[in-house]
Amino acid sequence: MSMSDDFAKFLSDIEPSSSTVKEISTSQKSMRGYLSSHEEYSDRYQSSYLSGSYAKHTAIRPAKDDGNRDVNIVVETDHTTDGSPADALEELRAALADASKYSTAHVQTHSVGIQLSKLDIDVVPLAKEGESWYVGDTKTGQWSKTNPKGHKEWSTEVNGQHGGKYKPVVKILKWWRREHCPEGSRWPKGITLEKMAADNFPEETGPYSDLVESVFRSMHDRYSDDLASGVVPFVDDPSLPGNDLAASYSIEDFREFDGELVSALALLDESGSTNEVWRKILGECFPVGASKAELPLSASVYLPTQRALAVGWREQLPYVMKAKGFGIQVYAEVETRDGESFTIHSNDRTIPKGCAVVYHALRSPSLRNCSIRWQIVNTGAEAISANCPRGEIEPPNENNGSRRETTAYTGRHYVQCFAIRKGVCIALSKEFFINVS
Repeated sequence: MSMSDDFAKFLSDIEPSSSTVKEISTSQKSMRGYLSSHEEYSDRYQSSYLSGSYAKHTAIRPAKDDGNRDVNIVVETDHTTDGSPADALEELRAALADASKYSTAHVQTHSVGIQLSKLDIDVVPLAKEGESWYVGDTKTGQWSKTNPKGHKEWSTEVNGQHGGKYKPVVKILKWWRREHCPEGSRWPKGITLEKMAADNFPEETGPYSDLVESVFRSMHDRYSDDLASGVVPFVDDPSLPGNDLAASYSIEDFREFDGELVSALALLDESGSTNEVWRKILGECFPVGASKAELPLSASVYLPTQRALAVGWREQLPYVMKAKGFGIQVYAEVETRDGESFTIHSNDRTIPKGCAVVYHALRSPSLRNCSIRWQIVNTGAEAISANCPRGEIEPPNENNGSRRETTAYTGRHYVQCFAIRKGVCIALSKEFFINVS
């Protein structure tokens, strides 16, 4: 299978089971129906809805040693912020406890918790002030503005903007967090992690391996300066601008989170995007995959990496270099003369001459206003004999900064992408090797 197939299988494997989804759907509808028809609480009840990751379709299946599934239900009431959050929660608890199946109902900081056989349900009552909804805090006695419906709408909108790939990437990030977050640590999660993913999602779409690596790199680049200065990064609430989603996270936990990003990127930089590397990053649930066969190129056309990078016709970059690491991910879409289409990564399978190849640059939102430049370098003997070694810096010739080329010569060639702003190179990709037979 290809890397794309392996990521598709991985995403399928980390999805909540159909039985879990069905059980949650049945349980939350039953509870909401119970509250809406309760003899006393129905006068307080206005509406309710499922909230959280199951509502946004960003949930992942629980680990084998995890306890119950966490489910969130929001109840809009006729409470106002003049009342006490503790009273509002106690009233809800009492109404739920009237039913024997909800006998475990207990007041928490913001919600009433209920433990069922396979579910932990948090029921959150909201109070209204004007056109806004508020959630109470029993510890402080205060009400804070909230907008869970807005989070769901925002998540759907962002997913649509990225061709349906945002939510799958969020699931991958959540699984990565579960694999590496130490017990006792509190790394960004939930809506905070989802917003961080959105803030660092490349404008262009692409294979999941490149999208995840691009988000990892952008997160580290975006937050590392704040963390080095002892500041927890500000993560703006998408439905309540100005509200900091990361305000409750400690600098120590955020630094741990960033340190694991650095570890993942170091593996990718050192060994490339392979199944073995992704299993170290995402855990043993990621497919083992097949080992790549040796490139079927003879020594006369296959130039080793270091010699290829050191060829004399590779033009020196005519820009001031201030790039920090590799902030751009490159992947290529190939179409053969026979009409076959597929995606390749650096140093991937060999492809025949006469193919159309479009190189795409995945870059963080901070680089969207930069000028993109490409360097195409031929290293094979056939290209040299034809006096076409290339190596100059060239502009894009496709939309979104992409570059279209044709495989005219056998050999091992490569491209590199640069982001330029005011004569300064502020980001670049690793060299992307393409093998033509």
